[in-house]
Amino acid sequence: MALAAAAVLAAVALVPACGNSSSNSSGGGSSTTAGGAAKPSAEPGVTDTEIRVGGVASVTNPLGGKYDQAFDGVKAYFDMVNSEGGVNGRQLKLVSERDDKVASNKDEVRGLLEQDNVFAVLPVATLLFTGADELVAAGVPTFGWTINPEWQGSADNPKANLFGQAGSYLCLGCEQPAVPYIAKEAGKSKVGLLGYAVPQSSQCVDGYDKSFTKYGDEAGASVVFKDSSLSYGTTDFSVQVAKMKDAGVDMVVTCIDTNGVVGLAKELKKQDVKAIQYLPNAYDQELLDEYGDLFEGSYLYTSFLPLESDEPSQGMKDYRKWIEKAGGEVGENSLVGWLNAALFVEGLRKAGPDFTRQKVIDAINSETDWTADGLLSGVDWTESHTQRTNISCSATLKVVDSKFQPVEGPGGTPFVCFDLASGTLEAVRQ
Repeated sequence: MALAAAAVLAAVALVPACGNSSSNSSGGGSSTTAGGAAKPSAEPGVTDTEIRVGGVASVTNPLGGKYDQAFDGVKAYFDMVNSEGGVNGRQLKLVSERDDKVASNKDEVRGLLEQDNVFAVLPVATLLFTGADELVAAGVPTFGWTINPEWQGSADNPKANLFGQAGSYLCLGCEQPAVPYIAKEAGKSKVGLLGYAVPQSSQCVDGYDKSFTKYGDEAGASVVFKDSSLSYGTTDFSVQVAKMKDAGVDMVVTCIDTNGVVGLAKELKKQDVKAIQYLPNAYDQELLDEYGDLFEGSYLYTSFLPLESDEPSQGMKDYRKWIEKAGGEVGENSLVGWLNAALFVEGLRKAGPDFTRQKVIDAINSETDWTADGLLSGVDWTESHTQRTNISCSATLKVVDSKFQPVEGPGGTPFVCFDLASGTLEAVRQ
């Protein structure tokens, strides 16, 4: 799921709910030296034999999202590490899997902190992240899915303990080159923009509008239709599609949910509009198994190495092996959980045997090129909390015969990268 679109869904998915949790508690333990000798430790969630963490996901949600699969990704990564002896002589345990039901994120976060006694919080795979401030105030290392504005820090509040799967900076309304690049790659020239009448969705649409204003000439594409007044949950796109048909639209870029893009695709077909979609919320093979004919030739991009890559990195090989052993499903949400766990373990190892929460946070924030064994193009955590780095990378995919097909970057690389400072669509090697 692209970050901007997922953040939009968070804005429109709020439903009444009460807290529901599954948790275990543990007292503090001892830290071990490099030689394995135990030393007293007051760190929460640490025993002589375990390091205990907990997470929260929008398991119950109105979108049908598989956000609970992030738990599977964390457990699969822990299984791999534990099979090798764990970290600092301790096994890693996911002891709490909370369901915030979208509306009770803050309550469930408080439960993690006040009841579950965990050392770190992961994964966070939620449509809303109202508990973010609680975690920042407590200084707990926190790892999750960066679709909420609360992940993003600022100069006076960097939120240095919040770590997204591929960085923590999120700017819904910022111009970016990836979608104009896709229009250029696809040979499309007339773009239609659609969004919901909520601030996050309209900001997303405005961001795409600015992107084509900046990069459109080079892409050979311009926005000829724009409507961000749709009601959430609408099933009637007939008026908008008729107007796009009159305007000659051949590529539609949306800030709407999966049900919306399916309904839109059906209406495009009904009115015989030969337009592809940029799919912000559709990286799911089950969706193509059912509706692939509606999306033939459409595109999307991801922040991580595509699951369909012909040359999987070591990180991808490990993920596939261990998620299968754990009985989990290969997909975006479990991969995000895997990435969360990988970064957490990286911080633990760099923090050393006398680790603390703060040492783990500091260790990660010294990383300048974290790739998770090739699953990412590289994250500079010295900058990623508070700003976009100059080099922006993503992996592009095209729907071909109801399958996702990776589109190679320069020199056959899996990622297409841009130098934002250059202001051009010229892809650079990373």
